[in-house]
Amino acid sequence: KKNLCDDGLVFESDILEKIREITGGAGVERSIDCSGSNLGRQLAVRATKKWGKILLIGEGGTVDFRPSPDMIHDQKTIYGSWVTTIWRMEELVEKIVEWGIHPQDLVTDRFTLEKAWDGFELMAQGKC
Repeated sequence: KKNLCDDGLVFESDILEKIREITGGAGVERSIDCSGSNLGRQLAVRATKKWGKILLIGEGGTVDFRPSPDMIHDQKTIYGSWVTTIWRMEELVEKIVEWGIHPQDLVTDRFTLEKAWDGFELMAQGKC
């Protein structure tokens, strides 16, 4: 357990309904998709409540959603970033300490530089 969320669910066909049930029908305040898959990104968008924030960090792939009902009417915001600035990285390091997050607990796989492409492939498949 990474202590980064209140509940963890296994992806099933009724996952959105389960999320709504857990959140009293409202949806989550923040969602993060790391899979880079269309279904994962759709779930992140649709499971987020009104005025919620969505972070897409999974590399590659596409996403299909209905702009008006999925985003605009509920005033949701999508964030995504592939790289960051030095000052943001410094801020992140400070926040990691402040929040008590230990990056070594978040790593699922390790690759040498020569095998970096294997890591990208694993990420594109949504397996990490």
